[in-house]
Amino acid sequence: MFQSLQLFKLPPKPKASLYIDDSNLYHIGKASGWMVDYKLLYKYITSLNTIVKAHVFMGLPRYEPARSFSLTMRDYLEKNGFTVTTKELKRLRDASDPKGFKNKCNFDVELHDEVMRDLPNVDIVYIASADSDFIRTKDNVLKAQKHIKFLAYDHHCASEIKYSSWHVSLDSIRDQVERGKNRAIKTEKPGARPGEIA
Repeated sequence: MFQSLQLFKLPPKPKASLYIDDSNLYHIGKASGWMVDYKLLYKYITSLNTIVKAHVFMGLPRYEPARSFSLTMRDYLEKNGFTVTTKELKRLRDASDPKGFKNKCNFDVELHDEVMRDLPNVDIVYIASADSDFIRTKDNVLKAQKHIKFLAYDHHCASEIKYSSWHVSLDSIRDQVERGKNRAIKTEKPGARPGEIA
């Protein structure tokens, strides 16, 4: 029991990995009325940890100008040290949507696999998503005696995440991570040497 507690204790500056489910954050952000700036979110995490990996999972629209914007965003994130995995969006019929369809992209398997692959090298995992499908990932992380936090909007957040000790409300740190705020702030690149900035 004592050994188990020791393994769960975080070091003063834990090694962290950050995984961003862009599709989930984008849709809930639109519904919430504000969007997260991923570089500022990274800066927030680095104030508490040493990030060794930052990975964004992003759906690519098939139509313009949305596709070009997404590709530009992908290039921008990669230039700033993020790993970006993309997948084509699927168009699904949706009678409740004015357009008659909705675009969907699911990265549950890819994100879960990436977390498990990186887990031996980190102390704490951050998943930016409100999707309850990642509860399975949380269980595996805890089983490995590592820490995990979900970064999620309060709006449309799965109850299994929202009312747990693993939830960090994005709304509670909005002034630090909102897109359009603090654009002049320079941040360390993921995986950079101490003091190296983007």
